[in-house]
Amino acid sequence: MKRAMVVGILAVLIFAAGAKFGVSYFSDVARSNGNEISTGDFDVGISRDGSRYYDDYRLFSFDDLRPGESRTFTFYIKNRGDYPISSIELLFNVTDLERGKMSKAESLVDNTPDVGELSEYLKIADFRVEVDGRETVLSDYIGKSLRELNSTSLDVFDGSLPENGVVKVSVTVQLSPSAGNDCLTDTSKVGLLITARQ
Repeated sequence: MKRAMVVGILAVLIFAAGAKFGVSYFSDVARSNGNEISTGDFDVGISRDGSRYYDDYRLFSFDDLRPGESRTFTFYIKNRGDYPISSIELLFNVTDLERGKMSKAESLVDNTPDVGELSEYLKIADFRVEVDGRETVLSDYIGKSLRELNSTSLDVFDGSLPENGVVKVSVTVQLSPSAGNDCLTDTSKVGLLITARQ
């Protein structure tokens, strides 16, 4: 038993000595610090003339329209972000107002003294979009009134608009020749919501 114990101890010592002599003293370490994962910016801006772009900007104001008269407003949508834009939608948010006290001519035919009727008579006469020199007429919306298009998403662009790419939008609005005294002194407040998607 003693002999077995001595042999066992010797075996452990020989193994430990061999293990120590068999291990290399060279070593090295490589590190990777400061690694990051991030996202870019998705940003769209609007402009009246294409020179400076804003998140919130008044694009038009038309006063004293007469029946049959039309006006055009043009604006630009720019991809100010890091990703291509695949689609752009435009939503009209229209509110009709009576502007002050009704005139005598209006009060004879207008049964709604608190609500304006103007958007019913404001028709889209022309609607065009231009991207990279290619113009597209959005004929699905031509002939419709602002009241009909109110709170409806209108497809303005589908494709791939790169970073700094620009979409030019031109809309011609006509006061219907059949507009009557019920829309005298009325105002239509028109908000535009432009939604871009990646």
